Amino acid sequence: MLEVVRQLEAQVDRAFGAVSSGVHMIDAAQASSEQAATDASAQALIREVWEVVDTSYMDARKSGFDHEKWSLLRDAALSRTYRDQGSVHRVVREMLAQGVADPYCRFIPPAEFASMKKYDVTGVGLNLGTAEEYTKKTGRALPQSAAAADPNGGVWVVGLSKGSEADRAGMEQGDQLLRVADLDLSRTSPFQAATLIAGPDDSSTSSAVNLTVRKADGRRLDLTVQRPARYLASPVTSSLQERGGGREVGTIRLASFNARALRDVSAALEQLQQRGATEIVLDLRDNRGGLVSEGLEVARLFLSDQVPIVLTQSKAMAADPPRAGAAAATQLPLTVLVNEHTASASEILAGALKDNCRGVLVGKRTYGKGLIQSVYELSDSSGLVITVGKYLTPRGTDIDRFGIAPDFGAQPAPGQAAAVLDACRLDAGQPQQQRQQQQLVLELAAANSASSSRR
Repeated sequence: MLEVVRQLEAQVDRAFGAVSSGVHMIDAAQASSEQAATDASAQALIREVWEVVDTSYMDARKSGFDHEKWSLLRDAALSRTYRDQGSVHRVVREMLAQGVADPYCRFIPPAEFASMKKYDVTGVGLNLGTAEEYTKKTGRALPQSAAAADPNGGVWVVGLSKGSEADRAGMEQGDQLLRVADLDLSRTSPFQAATLIAGPDDSSTSSAVNLTVRKADGRRLDLTVQRPARYLASPVTSSLQERGGGREVGTIRLASFNARALRDVSAALEQLQQRGATEIVLDLRDNRGGLVSEGLEVARLFLSDQVPIVLTQSKAMAADPPRAGAAAATQLPLTVLVNEHTASASEILAGALKDNCRGVLVGKRTYGKGLIQSVYELSDSSGLVITVGKYLTPRGTDIDRFGIAPDFGAQPAPGQAAAVLDACRLDAGQPQQQRQQQQLVLELAAANSASSSRR
């Protein structure tokens, strides 16, 4: 009897062992499958980061970016096994730290990137650009049907935030924007179109805007996009002060370049002129920048005659620089206040006004932040910020690191400022005068030659 019981116990033990072994095999297979999926996802992200940097990054500060080293870092990262999304993100950061000696290039995890995407100009998740900007930033040709209809102009969807209002409405990268509400966009800049889409800045309730787009296959669609409620504080304060001798000095303090900068500077400028201002002081001290598009538009308030506002240097083919319009909003004498915290978009504005002899700069040398960054959304909803170019002033001064030197350390007398601007205009006019003189010499030589042949 005892022997029978022992045999039964042995059979039970073997059965349990077989079941346990089977469970372990299933667990191992499942773990192996999950590990393979994790590694595949990690490798896709690593290749994506590598390609973006290898294709688009510009070593603007000549820090020694090495494509071969960057490829070796990629290969080393691909050979590793990853526990979870966090572990691959750490390796991506290590790749950037070891391969890209640029303090402005960084990896942004999904949660942080999601919060960043809230701050687009349109408010609905769209990054708009010209046809040239679309092809340059995406590396893609224009959709064939749209290119045939409008090969050089138009407003294009360069980028789109996943899960945004525009995304939910059915918009896609590569769409051409044709109308906002009832307004045709054929003569509208991407910045102006973004402002129309965004609607009022002081909106306590959400509202809808109707958009007409042309899809890649040529279809025209009418889409409705919901605008979020939003409030933006004004970056502008202004005042008018009498300084004797009939001088009425209007001061416009611009603290940052948010989506209200152009509108509020324009309103302040108009109000000061109506109140009798005889000169303008534009205070950019401690303005660390913001939306470059707003900086360009503010420059157009003071500049005229289609002069260039800023030059860009990048890996892509050089484009015609953004230019002023035919006429400025004011011709009043201009002084621009700057200091060591005047940076980025503020430096672009200050450089444009200085190099085009529109106003004198007073204060301290500016910060020196002239790099152009692009933000890329990656496949796992994380983000990558890399340097793709740098800004130069209209006369070719490299803004980055060195900044812009002021004309005066302290407020000059009106006669001193006028003398600096006269010298600036004379210097700016010399190349043109030389070309005109050379052309005249050629024309006279041709005329003399023709006269001699007739004799």
